[in-house]
Amino acid sequence: MQRKQRRMARGKVTWVYYLRTILVVGSSLFLIWGCEGGSQTPRVTVAKRQQSHRTPPKKNEEKVVDEKKEDPYTYNPVGKRDPFKPFIALGPKKPVSKAPLTPLQRYDVSELKLVGILKGPRGYRALVEDAGGKGFIIGKGTLIGRENGKVKEIHEDRVIVEQRYKDIFGQMKHREITIPLRKPGEGGAK
Repeated sequence: MQRKQRRMARGKVTWVYYLRTILVVGSSLFLIWGCEGGSQTPRVTVAKRQQSHRTPPKKNEEKVVDEKKEDPYTYNPVGKRDPFKPFIALGPKKPVSKAPLTPLQRYDVSELKLVGILKGPRGYRALVEDAGGKGFIIGKGTLIGRENGKVKEIHEDRVIVEQRYKDIFGQMKHREITIPLRKPGEGGAK
């Protein structure tokens, strides 16, 4: 009895396997057969119908019809972006300069704290301090920061640093960073 049930169960499993295989193969063949002609078949039949209804062209008309055929597409790169050029410039970030970096160029502008501003006969000068407490005196035109910054202006209450950088498209941009003078109550000058 159990053998008979096992044989029936095996037969049922085999039957289900064959049915699934037939369905998969049949649907694949149906899809391939349906996609085989594509959209070109209707165009050919329409062209044949139009030709059968026309009167035979004369020799002069044949030349005109041949001249009206479109040329194959040719790519014209004028005014288009190079598809193989990366979006971001992968060259060196900073131009390599022969002159060694000053101590102020080794710090980022945000790491420096404006401690004081001095007014002298040559104009304003400022005292900036790094995180370790080391002070530097800067004036207009002093190179400062890692991003090739330069002190643009010094006012009574702030220092304006101008940085030049390349954006992702390789164009030179200018950015102004203001370093404010902190008042005694804000943890700045004592």
